[in-house]
This record gives sequence, C-alpha cells and structure tokens, in this order.
Amino acid sequence: MKKLAFLLLALSVLIISTGNASAGSNGNAPQEGQDWIITQDTHVWDEEVSVKDIVVNFGKTLKLENVSLSSKGFIEIRGETRWINSTIYHEQDSHGDNISLYSTLSIINSELTLDSIQKNSEITANCLDLNEYSVLIVTDFDLNPTTSNDRSVIKSNIIGKGNYTERLDYTVQVGRLVNNQPGSGIPNTKVIIENSDFEYVKALRFTGAGSYISNSTFDMVGIISYFNDDFLFTNNSILSSHIYYDLFVSGNNALIERNTFANGTSGVIINNGSNNQIVNNTFRNYYHKDDVNWNGRGVLTFDTGNNNTLSDNLFENITVHALSLISSKDNIISHNLFNDTGIFWHGVMDYSGQRNNYNNNTFTKCGSQQPYWGHSCMMIVFNWGDSWANRFGGEHIFENNVFSDFQIGINIESFQNNNTVKNNNFDNGWNAIGLWAWPEGGIAPSGNYITNNTINNTDFAIAFDFEQYNYPGTDNHVISNYITNASGKGISIWGPYQNFTVKDNYIDNATLGIWIYDNSFGDTSNGLVANNTLKNIKFNGISAYTQFGSAFTIDNIHVENNFVHSTEGAGVFFRDVEEGYIANNTIQTNMTAESQISGIFAYYIPKTTIKNNTINSAVGIEVGGFEDSTFPIIIEENNLYVNDYGIISNRTYSQIINNNVTGFCTHDRCNILYLQKVGAVGVFSQEGEIEVFNNQISHFKEGITVVLADFDLNDNIIDFSSVAIYANNSDGKISNNVVTNNSKTISSFKSNVNVLSNTFNDFEKGIYSFNSTILIDNNIFSEGDFCLDLIDSDSTLQNNDFDCRDTDYLIRYNLRINVADEQGTGSREHGFDIENSFGSKLIDSQTDNYGFSDYYMINVVSKAADENEINYNPIKIIYYNNDIQVEIYKNLSYNHTLLALLDTTSPQSEIIPGTGLINSESIELQISLLNDDNDFKEYVVEYIVNDEFAQWEQYGTFTDSVVLFTGEDSKEYRFRSLARDIYGNTEIKNNYEYQVKIDTSVPDTELLNFEEDYYFIGNSQIDILWHNNADDIAYNTLEVSYSNFTNANLDPDSVTWTALDSIKIYGETHYIYQFDEIGHYAFKILASDYAGNSETKDEYDIIMNYASKVDTISFSKVPQKWGYNSLDIFIDTDNLNLDYKIYIAIQTIEKGNNLLTWYLLPHNISNDKIELQDLQDNTRYFIYAESRDLAGNVENPLNTLEYFSSNGQYDQSFELKYTPVINELHLFNVTVDNDLDGIYEKSLVRGLNKNKLLVDEYYLDAINKTIQFGGTSNGGFVPTEDIYNNNNIKIEYSGVHLIFEIYTESPAKASSLSLSHTNATELVLAFTIPEDAEICRVQMAADELPDNDNDWFTQEIISVSAGTPCNQGYYEWYHKNPDPEREYFYRITIEDEFGHTSYSDNQTVRMEDIVKLYSSSNSNENNQFGMKEILPVTVGVSLLFLLFGGVLLYRTRSEELDENVSVIESKPVAKYKVEELYLIYKDGRLLRNVSAVEVKTDTDIMSGMLTAINDFVQDSFQTEGDLGSIDYGNNKIILQRGEHSYLAAVIYGEIDNKFKGKLINAVRTIETINPNLSAWNGDSESIKQVKIYLNPIIDETIASTREMVDNYFTEKEIVITTSYEKIGTNVNLNINISNYSSESINACKISPEFNSSILSLVGIEPDIFYSFSDNSFVVGDVSSYNEIQFKLKMQLKSTGATAVEIKMKYEQKGREGITSSRIDLE
Repeated sequence: MKKLAFLLLALSVLIISTGNASAGSNGNAPQEGQDWIITQDTHVWDEEVSVKDIVVNFGKTLKLENVSLSSKGFIEIRGETRWINSTIYHEQDSHGDNISLYSTLSIINSELTLDSIQKNSEITANCLDLNEYSVLIVTDFDLNPTTSNDRSVIKSNIIGKGNYTERLDYTVQVGRLVNNQPGSGIPNTKVIIENSDFEYVKALRFTGAGSYISNSTFDMVGIISYFNDDFLFTNNSILSSHIYYDLFVSGNNALIERNTFANGTSGVIINNGSNNQIVNNTFRNYYHKDDVNWNGRGVLTFDTGNNNTLSDNLFENITVHALSLISSKDNIISHNLFNDTGIFWHGVMDYSGQRNNYNNNTFTKCGSQQPYWGHSCMMIVFNWGDSWANRFGGEHIFENNVFSDFQIGINIESFQNNNTVKNNNFDNGWNAIGLWAWPEGGIAPSGNYITNNTINNTDFAIAFDFEQYNYPGTDNHVISNYITNASGKGISIWGPYQNFTVKDNYIDNATLGIWIYDNSFGDTSNGLVANNTLKNIKFNGISAYTQFGSAFTIDNIHVENNFVHSTEGAGVFFRDVEEGYIANNTIQTNMTAESQISGIFAYYIPKTTIKNNTINSAVGIEVGGFEDSTFPIIIEENNLYVNDYGIISNRTYSQIINNNVTGFCTHDRCNILYLQKVGAVGVFSQEGEIEVFNNQISHFKEGITVVLADFDLNDNIIDFSSVAIYANNSDGKISNNVVTNNSKTISSFKSNVNVLSNTFNDFEKGIYSFNSTILIDNNIFSEGDFCLDLIDSDSTLQNNDFDCRDTDYLIRYNLRINVADEQGTGSREHGFDIENSFGSKLIDSQTDNYGFSDYYMINVVSKAADENEINYNPIKIIYYNNDIQVEIYKNLSYNHTLLALLDTTSPQSEIIPGTGLINSESIELQISLLNDDNDFKEYVVEYIVNDEFAQWEQYGTFTDSVVLFTGEDSKEYRFRSLARDIYGNTEIKNNYEYQVKIDTSVPDTELLNFEEDYYFIGNSQIDILWHNNADDIAYNTLEVSYSNFTNANLDPDSVTWTALDSIKIYGETHYIYQFDEIGHYAFKILASDYAGNSETKDEYDIIMNYASKVDTISFSKVPQKWGYNSLDIFIDTDNLNLDYKIYIAIQTIEKGNNLLTWYLLPHNISNDKIELQDLQDNTRYFIYAESRDLAGNVENPLNTLEYFSSNGQYDQSFELKYTPVINELHLFNVTVDNDLDGIYEKSLVRGLNKNKLLVDEYYLDAINKTIQFGGTSNGGFVPTEDIYNNNNIKIEYSGVHLIFEIYTESPAKASSLSLSHTNATELVLAFTIPEDAEICRVQMAADELPDNDNDWFTQEIISVSAGTPCNQGYYEWYHKNPDPEREYFYRITIEDEFGHTSYSDNQTVRMEDIVKLYSSSNSNENNQFGMKEILPVTVGVSLLFLLFGGVLLYRTRSEELDENVSVIESKPVAKYKVEELYLIYKDGRLLRNVSAVEVKTDTDIMSGMLTAINDFVQDSFQTEGDLGSIDYGNNKIILQRGEHSYLAAVIYGEIDNKFKGKLINAVRTIETINPNLSAWNGDSESIKQVKIYLNPIIDETIASTREMVDNYFTEKEIVITTSYEKIGTNVNLNINISNYSSESINACKISPEFNSSILSLVGIEPDIFYSFSDNSFVVGDVSSYNEIQFKLKMQLKSTGATAVEIKMKYEQKGREGITSSRIDLE
C-alpha cells in the first residue's frame, strides 16, 4: 500500500510538471525535502540534492553525475542506476529504511555513506539490500588500479556512535541473509568491485555468477561472503576484519591471488568448494588466543572441498592455525612459508582429510608460546564434529618440507592412517614427527611410513605416543631416517601400536636410542627393530618394557642385525616382553672397572630367544624375573667378551646353549688366577631353573655358579677357573662336561647334585661336597691331587675312574655330644670319650657350661690312592650317670648332635577335680598318672580342712587311682597327690588340685505379700513375693496348677488340678505371673540350693480366682436418624452384679465441635429401658456406659484397644466392639506387626474411597463398626498372615455404644424457582433441591392461588420409589401444552423420612401474555429477513430478553462427568479414551492386559501390537528417560517404564504429561507391591493387585467414546473468535470464523446471546439474512482451510459489565456441530 501511494503521487507530479525540466537535470527532478519518485529516465548533474524516499521504478533509469545526494528514508532501485563522481549519504528515517536494489547499481568514483539508527543485530537496520537478480558495480573512473584519486568508497557512518566496540554495532551490510538466518544469502545477486575501498561495513554478501573483486581495499569489514563458482579475488587488501571471516567463498574454481589479509578475525574459508586456487597471498598478524568461535578453523580453511591448490603463500605472526582443512581431500599445499604460526596452537590443522599433498613448505617457529606437548607445525587429526565412522582420514604425503625452531613438526593423531612422511628436514625442535593416540576410545594411527627424514637437535626425534586409551594402531614404519643429537629419545614407541617396523635408521648422540614402552593398556606388540645403527647412546640403546609391576606384557618384539654402542646403559633392555627375539646384533657397552652394564639386560621375558649376538660388555647377558618351565628363555650361539659376568640368569628358567663366554678383563681391578686377569663368573644362576648345554666357558674365577636354583649342566667345556662349577643350596645334574685347568672342579654346598660321566683333568681338588646329597657316577678323574672330599654329605659313589696322586676319596661327618637330663638341662663339664670301631680313642673331652661339646670331624670312610677302603663305624661314646658308666654305639652317616641322657625326674600325677559342692559326706578322689618313665612306685594323698593356711595332713599312700575320703557337713576340704618313682624321686607341689564343700541342709521359703490363701483377681497378671531362709539358694521354682472351675471360694481338694507351669527363677525373690484363661490358679514356691537340696510342700501357698475381662454391657439398636424429641433405649448385661455409669455428649450436626463434653446421664431403668426426653433438633447424640465387675475390671469404650489376627488373605474385615468416634480429637489408629517380631511397626492410613485404596490404606465403615483391609479389586493394605497367632493387628480408638441424630423441624425448602419458555406450547419450571430428601413433589394450581394444601395438584413425584431419588441439585419440569387462556401457579414440596414437609415460594404465569409474545413471530411466511427487516422488531426482542433476564446460555442437569469430558450444549467431547492397557515384562512377555469392554482388541491384533511394542522398547529400554510413544493417526501407544516392566497404553485421542504421570505411578506401585517381579518366573497369577491399579485408568474414560474424541478434534479445528471496539455508546463486535479442518462446514448459523437490558442489536456487516424464529444470522457454507469475518454493531443502553456469547451451529459430514465464543464487555 505504501508503494502504491508513492506511485499515485508520482503520477500526479508527472501530470503537473510535464515539460518543465529544471536546469542540471532531466526526467523527474528532485524536490528538496520531498520523496523522489523516478517514473521516467532521469539524469541529474552538478547538483546538491536532499530528499526523503527515493524510488526508481521498473524500466526507468537514474543517472547522477557530480551530485551530492542526501536521502533520509528508503531508496528502492528497480531501474538501472548510475552514481558517477558523486557523494551519496543515506540515513534511516524509521526502522526498516534501507537501500533496496532490484536492478543494476553502478557506483563509479563515488562515495556512498550509510547511516543506521539501529544496531546491525536488528533485521530492520540500514543496509544496501541486494535482491534477487540485482547487480552492484563499484569501480573507479578510469579502471586503472594505479591511479588513486578516482576510487569509489563504500562506508558506514559511525561518527558519534560510541566507543570502538559500540561503533561496530552500527556498521551496515551490503547484501543480506535470507530471513536473517545463516546460509548463502539472496540468490543471484551479482557484485563487481574494482579499484575501490570499503570501510566499516559489517558484511558484503553476494551469490551471482560472474562476480569478482580486484585491486580493492577492505578496512574494518566484517565479512565478504560469496556463494557460487568461478569467483576471482585478486590484488586486494583486507585489514582488521572484525566479525566473521575475512573472506567466505562457497563454490568451485575460485582464484584468490596476490591478496593481503592482515589483522583480521577468522581469515579466509573455502567452504565445500573444489579446484580453487589460493596463490601468492600474504596472511599476517592474526591474534586469537582462546577464541572459542574458531571451531578449529584457521586463517585459511578448506571446509570439505577437494582438489584445491595452496601455493607460494606467506603465513606470518599468527597465534592460531594458519591453515585448516576440514574433511577436505586431494589438495596440494606446496612452497608456502609458515613463519611464527600457531603461536598458541597448531600451524596447520588437517581434520579427517584424505590424500592431501604437503610438499616443499617451510615452517619456522611453530607453537612458539605454548608447552611442547600440545602444539605442532602440522596437526593431522580427526574431525571432532563427525561421527566415529566419519573420523577416518589420511593417505597424505609430507615430503621435502623444512622445519626449524618448532615444538612438534608433524603430529598425526587417531583415525589418520596410511600417511607418508619422507625426505623432510627437521632442525631444533622438541618432537619432529609424532603419532598420537587420542581421544579416549579412538583407533591409533595406522599404516604410516616415516622414511628418509633428516632430524637434528630434538628432544624426541620420532615418537609414537598416546594421551588416552585407543584401539591399537598397526603397520606403522620408521625406515632410513638420519637422527642426530637427540637429547631425549631417538625413536620412541609408547602405547597402543602393533605390527610396527623400525629399520635402517641411523641414530647418533642420543640419551636413549630406540625406546618401546607400554605403561597403560598392554596393546603394544609385534615390532621389528632391524638393521639400525646406534652410536654414542648415553643410556639404553634399544629398550622394550612396561611399567614396573604391570600385569601385561609387550609381545613379539624382534631386535635383529643392529649395531648398538651405549656408554652408560645396556645395549638392549627388555622387561615384560613375551616371545621376544634378540639376534645377530653387535653390542658395545662400557667395560671400565666401575661398570656393571649389560650388553643385553632382559627381565620377565618368557619364550624369548637371544641368539648369535656379539657383545663386548662388563656383563654380557642378564635375564630374569619369570620362572616357568613351559616358557624358557633361550640364550644360544652368542659370543660374549666380558670383564665381570658372562651370563646371569636370575629367578627365571633359561636354556643356555652353544655360547662362547670368555672372561676378557683389562682394568686394574680384575680377578687374578695363576697370575692372569679373569672375569668374575662365566654363567651365574640364582633362584630359578637353568640348562647349560654345549657352551665354552673360559678365564673366570668361577666358571658356572648356581645358587638356590635347579640346574642341568651338560656337554660344556670349562677351562681355566678357580672353581669350575659351584652349587649352593641347589638341585641339579652335571653330566658329560669337560673340566680342565681348575683349582676345584665342583664345589657343592647344601645341594643335591648328580655328577655323571664327566671328565675332570688337571685340578687340585676334584669334588668338594659339604652338607650335600651327591651322586658321583661314571666320572673320570685324572692328573689331580685329591679326587673327592665329602663332608657331612649323603653320597653315592659308583663306576668312577680315580687317578689322583694323594687321595681318591674321604668321607667324614661332624659329631657333637650333649649330656643333659630329661628337661634338657645340660650337665656342666661332664666328661666323655669317643672311640672308633678299631678301639682307637679319637676324643677325650668334656661338655661346656651348657652340657654341649665342640663339633668333631670324624673320619668314617677313607681310600688313599692305590689302597683299599677303610670303614671306621660304629663310633662308641662313653659317659657316667650317678657314677654308673653308660655306653652308646652309633653308626655315623650324617652330621648331628648325640644326646647322652641323665635321669633326674620324678613321675607326675594329678587329682581330677570333681564337683565343688556336694550334698553327701563321702568324697571320691580320682588320681591320674601323667608320666612315669616306667619307674612309678606309689601316690601320697594330702588334705587341708576349712582354713587355707592350715598345714597339709597326709591321708595315706596308695597304688590305686581311686581313693575314698569321708568328711563332715558344712566343712570344706582341699586335696593333692604326690607321685614317687622307684629311685625315690618324689613329686613336689605347692598348690591343691581339688576343693569341695559338704552341704546336706534343705532350704525353705515363705510367701510375703498375701495374708489369705484365696483371692479374686481381675488383672491379667500377679506379682508374687517370697523370702528364702538360706543364703545359698541356686534358684526358686514357681509351680502353677490350674482348674477351669470359675465359681467363687472353691475347695482346693474337691477339684482336679492340672499342672500348668514349673518356672525356675534365678536371683530374684519375686515373679510376675501372666494369666491366660479365666479360672482358678494355685501357686507353690520351692527353693533349691547350690548343693542340690530341694524344698517340698504338701499345700499350695495361694489360690487365685481369675476373671480376665469385665462383663459386657450393650444397648439395643436405635435408628441413626430420629424425627422426634424422645427416644427409648434398652440395656443388656452379662452379669447381674455388673456396676455401670452412663455418659452422654451432644453436638450440633451442621457445626459440630470435635471436643465432646461428657455428662453423667441420670436415668431410671424400668424393664431395662431408659427413656430420653426433650431431645433437640439438628443435634447428634453420643452415649456410652462405663462398667465395673466384681474382679475390679473396668470397661471404658473411650479408651478401647482391640487386637485381631490376620489370615493373610484379601478382603479381610473385622467387626469392632464399639462405634468409633472419628474426628481430629478422637483418633483411630491402626498398626500392624507385619514382620511378626512383636513390634507394631507399620502404621496405616484411613482410606475414604472403599473402591480405590492406596497400598498403606484400610477402609473404616464407622456406621457398621467394621474395618476392611485390601482386596484384589480395590487395592489397600493386606496384613501378613499371623502364623504365630500373636494378634498382629492392633486398633486403638475412642468408642461409644450409640450415635444418633435428631431432626424435629421441617426440611429446607426448594429454591431458585424460575419459569422459562421457547414457545407458547411448553413451559419449563426450574428449581433447586437444597439437600437430599425422601420425597419431592411438583405441584400446580390453575386460575387462582389455593388457600389450603388440598387444592394443589401434584404433577410429578421425585423419590426412590418413583424411580428417581430426590437428591440435592438442579431440576426441571416441563409443562406441556398449557391452556392458552389460563393462569398457572407452581410450587415444590419436600418431605423427609419422618413426614416433616416444607413448601417453596410460588411461581405464576399468565398464558395470554405468552401467546401474545409468540404470535408476532409467526406473521412472516418464511422467517427470513435482512437487517432492514430486523430493526423494527428489535424493541420486541429486547422486551423478550428483558423478561427472562437475558438469554439462557447453558442449561443441563447437575451431573458429575470425567475430568476428560466436557459438554457443549447437547454434544459431549473428550480429549482421549483409554482403550487398552498392557503391563509387559522387560523382556517382552505379557504380564497382564486390561481393556475397555466395548473396544476389546482382537487376539491377532493384540499379538501384532505386542510384537511392535516389544521391538520398539528393546531399542529404547536401555536409554534413560521417557520411552516415548508410537503414533498411528489419532491412535497412540504411550509407553512408561518401571525398573522391571513397562506399561503400554493404547489411546484414542490426545493426552498430556498428567496422564503419563498416572501411568508411571501405576507401574511403580505394582512393582513395589510385587518385589518378586525382578526375577519373574512367567506365572502372571503371582503378580498381585495389577487390576486394582490399572482399572482406574480405564474407568477414568469409561464414559468417553471415540465420537466424543472426534467432537473434540472438530472443536479444535472449527473455531469462532471475537473481539470488540467501543466508540462512545457504540460497540462493534468483530467475529472471525475459522475452518481449519480438511472438510467444508455447511448450513452455518450464528446466534448472538446478550443481556438486552444493557445492549441492543443495531446491524451487521456485511449484510446477511437473519432468521427471527431462532435468532440467527444465516452464514451458509465455509470451505476447508478458510476464514470469514463479520462485524456485529450494537448499542449500549445502560452502563455496567456484561457478556456477549456468539454461538455457531453447523453441519459437517452429515453431523451437526456447535461452537461458541464468549467475550466480556466493560
């Protein structure tokens, strides 16, 4: 409309000004301060123009030359426009004003300034808006880039817009995004910019083909964005971009050349483009340290494009990534210089790219200001935003690049595989080339080749590393690299890498050479380290090991054909390597005197082979740490030249085969043997198992040494040793060896050795054995001095060939003598002699102060050279015991200490203790002989009487073990026994062994707290007290006898007593006894002392007559309600002797006070009847009797406690003794001992709905004195079965005998009587019944008001007997066909059950008035009028409305409906209907199904539905949160889960979260009730109370139907809305009818309903037909998805608030419908 106004204005200007063009312009001349509408070709020159809006109409042109133009408003360019040598200033007049370009705008040597009154974040801010097919050309005048005074300038006016940041908010855009949303921008917008300048522009966005920018500058420009192919961007300068990217290009075949990008925001992005060229550009001075908006992009970013070329560019002083490639493939990056890039990050980032070629690039100072471990010149990494499947990248080539002064040169991370890094040069960095496993759960880099690189002066030259756990990377290769001066590790492999190769590399001057390490996961395996040269390695040359104590190993590492020279470490170091292979290596280590370094040092290396290595080292090979005979370490065919140890096998199982081990010591601390320097030990084994076969060992102090080990030495040649073989605490075999030129051939210490078939030659002592077990068989001894020297050894000699010069063999044992008694006490300086079998005295000596002699070496067997064997056994030892000579003969075959025993010990005995207190004077003593050395003679028995300080008296000597002793009463005795042997040694004792006291006195008792021997008792327990006449009472026994005889004062001898209880009582002289049954109880209390003396009695101490409860009193039943002021009640008792008092309390019915005041009721009883008089109306009476019997038992119903026993079944009910009083001050408490532990721990809650109880509820029927527990259909608590009959239900309450209400007045009368009518043939009498009544009557009289009740005629009776109870609520009665000439009177009578009657007010109607009213409406034939016919009858209609107080908007009986259901007129609607519920186990099995009866699902359909549900849930059940729903049309399956099951509800309609809450509450409650559901066995009957909690969900919508739900959706789709405007006393009511349904609605009529005393209807626009008969406007049909509007005009007649309701009736698909809208007017 705005544009239309401008066009009309332009036409009028055209008519006025035709033929009057002013000087300096032609066409439409601008008018100062006016809108400028271009309707014809217009040319303006050399003018200053100030206008408002500018419109260049379609097909027209506007040319400005040397014009200064100011426009305040909007500029709309629809025709070709040129601004030449001009200054254009555009500012907004209002929000939304901008320059809108629809055609071509050429800006030539002109300056355009745009001023915005809004921030550029608003969509209505000023901009140069490029619309589709528009063309913007910005150039200089002569198209010569070398001239500078004719350049065009586009800029924003930021003067006065605040500080730097605030000014940027007012920069404008050239071009825009669609709907201000992210994307490509408006399509087909072409831009050509040459030799021009842009300043303070938020964005430049265009998409048209053929666009290009050259030789231009962009200063403080937010972004240049282009979406299309073949874009040219050359020789431009972008400085200080401030919002987005400097340049954003999305397309193919772009050329970006010779540009300068500096001080920008995010650089250049090539988005999803291919075959683009970025050549000879400069990128410098980009500073972003922690900007999260980078999202991994660089100063230059290739985002998902392919085949792009980046060459000959300079990247300099860039804090973030210089270059990023995001899932970009087949790009060439060559001949670029990266200087000081990635200062705080990485220089180049390649995210999941593929086949990119990086060649001939130079990198200096990468990541210069960040820690070493995080920042690289080139980072090859996965795309963080992609799924795991899309994170893979690789197949890149990195060649001929130069890196200097870097942190990390090339870093390749997880998922990036099959890359080649070759021919690169690295100098002065931390890590030159790295593979990194990251992030958690990724797949480490695989298939990478690192070859022919030159690396100098790094910490870690080439490193395979990890940061978090990854699946292993495989098939990575490090080949032919030249590494020098590595301060850390030359080549390191750390973490999850397998099948790797390290080959043909040269490493010189490194701390560690090749380092393989796994400290985390155990995934490192299958590595080959071969043909490498390692020189000047400070520590270990080649290492492979895990963190110490790891539970995993590195498997299958091969180290072959390497040359290793290390100075302070091992040549090869293995630890925790399984199936390793170390072969054909040449190893040189430190051999100085201080060195203990090994050529090969390997621990925990099962199944590893060390073969054919040549080693010069202090220690040749050391292995150990793992002993398992199934996984030997094989050491074979090695040549070892050592100055200390040749081979060390430590705590492991080794096989040492065919090795040449030579002691080659040259320093000044060497061992000296026969004036020659030798090594320490050729082969050393400790605490393990070793096999040494076919080795040559020479020039060692010890040839082979085994300590604490199992060994097998076979076929070895051992030459020139001090000790050829030394075994210490070991087991093994020495066989087939040749041992020459040794001081000792074998030395065995505490070992078990078999020496078989060996040749021993040229020795001083052949075999020296000490304390060993040794088999010497089939050996040859030659040219020796002493063949065998066997000391304290278990030896076997057979088949040996002895040829020794002095002695063939000598066997001897050490012997020591111990002279001591039986207690081991040595005899000091006790003399003895030792003689051999030839009687030669060998020793004449004595013991030391402890009875021991020295050790003496005793020759047992000897054989001198060429002489016979001599045996010196047995050996004789001679000593004296009490001057008696004792001789001991002993064959010595081992070293030991011989005991010479002295007998000085007497026998030992003991009296076995018996009972300490006895009631007999005869004491039996039992004596046990403990030991006697077969020299026992007799017992001496001694005793003491009473006093522990008395002297012991001898009772006698005895040889038998049982002795009888006679004592006296009340005396205490102590006894002991002394044993004596035949040598006079008598046992000595200081203490007694048995103490006993004699007590033969019987105790007696006396009852204390009863004077008589017979009593009545009503209490359920009795406290009995007594006195004992003795102090040594062990316990008292209470004996109880019982008789069920209940008469008073029985003769105890005349009844039969039954023994009931015998109770032992310890430490007390009283006892509380609990009575059970009524009857007589007889008691005796009997004492027993500790000696076993027990009291007896012939008579009972006391007899009790027990009555357990009070005799009851009851009243006859009385009615709950009584209509008179007097009432008779009747009394009944169980016992004539019962004494009682009657109490009464009263309470008003309507405002009852919870605090009841009780009064003693005076009464006279006649024939057990009590007469109550003067009872008050509307009052509730409470009566109870308090009674007392002869036993003193009191019955007070106000403090009632009752117990019941549960049978554990459903639907249990118990009848209470009294009627409970229930209010806030009189509580009704139910507690249950549910776990049967005697504690009533479960408190229950009273449920008010008997048919729907919660899990902790019961139901109380107070009127019928009944309590009911849970059932199968209604829920509630079910007490556990009382299997112990302990009454596990306890009920505490205040009870009364009677509660009744008195009503003596008439009932409340009917109210709100009103008459209404819709025609003259039917009247409607409406009325309200205030409370439920027995009988209600509608009564009528005609013509005159009756004077008495007999003249009223009952028209309708409302009562139970009549079929309709007269309940409280709203009623209508219809008077059909009344006589048109009569007058009628109406009233309502209400009668209660006592005959009391009330009468309502009367209502009157004259039928002639009604007839007149309706006769006027029938005078027209067709009842159809327009508004012109309506107005004359408006007054009549108003009178009709006024007569009835306005239109009755809504009328229905007062019925209770579901919350889901509403009723609109006669058409009910419902949001939803619950048709099926399925409770399903978590594995898919059906637990229970509940259905609405009329929609029971077919079995096959249900089966298919369950299958679909189960498939859906199995996919969703492991997730957290809501399972969701399955929708089909208006049907849904709503799913809610518990812990072990889920509930599926089949719904027709639309539900909300409240309904879902009902489902989850149901399933959780069912699972709480059924704890066995966690391991359900498939029996659905075992799952209890399912229907109790599912049926209410079904029943909630039982009144709903699908038709009602359809009505609901129809009501949502067919809507009538209203609004109004008030002008003076006129009210315009705007009506909008919307049909959002897919079907048309027909025969539509709208009816206004309003209060005619306040409003009158004046008219309607547009004018439509009006039907007076039903007060409706005829609208007709409304098509689908359509709206129509009306305006209803009304007039205010009086002030005040009122409402208007607009109802619309319609038909749709043959069904009638109605909708309405109500609006309140002030």
